[in-house]
Amino acid sequence: MPPRRRVGELMNPDVVSLRPEMTVREAQELLARRSVSGAPVVDDRGRVIGVVSQNDLVRGAAQPATVVKAGQFFTSVEDFEDLGSTPVPPGSQRVADLMTSRVYQVSRDASAAAAASIMRERHIHRLLVTEKGVLVGVITSFDLLRVVEELC
Repeated sequence: MPPRRRVGELMNPDVVSLRPEMTVREAQELLARRSVSGAPVVDDRGRVIGVVSQNDLVRGAAQPATVVKAGQFFTSVEDFEDLGSTPVPPGSQRVADLMTSRVYQVSRDASAAAAASIMRERHIHRLLVTEKGVLVGVITSFDLLRVVEELC
């Protein structure tokens, strides 16, 4: 029986990550430049706080936020009624506005089988690899397919 493979052996440590304050345009350009369809969002300490996909960014650009959704405060009801539906300029929309805070992660010591099980159950194609909450890599369904190839 072949030895059990660990996530740390299969993961890619060169992860494209986004910052919450990045604009949607900056995020789209980075994802396109690196040819990836999504990326984790990390804080200044490298801790994962969310994930954003190219679909999220496109959807956000197609349906720009309004002043109300952007959390702007108003001093009167009249101001709110007049300004509440005003679109926020596209260049000011941030990754934090569009990211999903639900993140699936695994440790580098987890087995490849455990990672595959999480991906299958959650219908996802990538898991973030973290160590004490800090992003250290990513493992994808393609990485796990390499293990299957080795077995055949």
